[in-house]
Amino acid sequence: MPRAQRPHSPEAELAALSACTDDLGAGSVLSAELAEFCQSGVSVIIAVGGRGNVPLSGQGCACRVLEDGRMRILLLRRSNHAIIAAADQDAPIAVTFSQPLTHRSIQIKGINPATGEPTLSDRQAAVEQSAGLEQELRDVDYARRFTEAYCAVDVDDLVALDFDPVAAFVQTPGPGAGAELRK
Repeated sequence: MPRAQRPHSPEAELAALSACTDDLGAGSVLSAELAEFCQSGVSVIIAVGGRGNVPLSGQGCACRVLEDGRMRILLLRRSNHAIIAAADQDAPIAVTFSQPLTHRSIQIKGINPATGEPTLSDRQAAVEQSAGLEQELRDVDYARRFTEAYCAVDVDDLVALDFDPVAAFVQTPGPGAGAELRK
């Protein structure tokens, strides 16, 4: 994997959080800045516990933070059947958001997953955020052929996966990775 051009650190993440004054409301684990980061066109990796608590992972296309504080992950149905089935069985969820240019990574853990049909706004977000990730990957020297395939979105195959975020963690590599983000 190419090296980050502007490496981020767990310490920077924790310092930014303590200086943060923006808020999405009482009880929210996300600051407005973290919500913006999750919706900015970064890598979205989903994990759930499947039958027998077997770990399952998949790739999302985009994220939206909804007005009620729930998070919506948009993913392709055809490549995420097991994730969707586990979510429909109320499996807890973890989603990691990573920015290729800096390796900044945040993990959000959630409960009460529900799947549904995406809205027009969801479809637009999936296209825009996937294009953002594709550009990030090109900026760190991945080949166009790879980035186009990896970031391809079929808006007719999208599923919306909503959940209640209950905890956030720093996942950026380095000392302090794994620390819980608390306001």
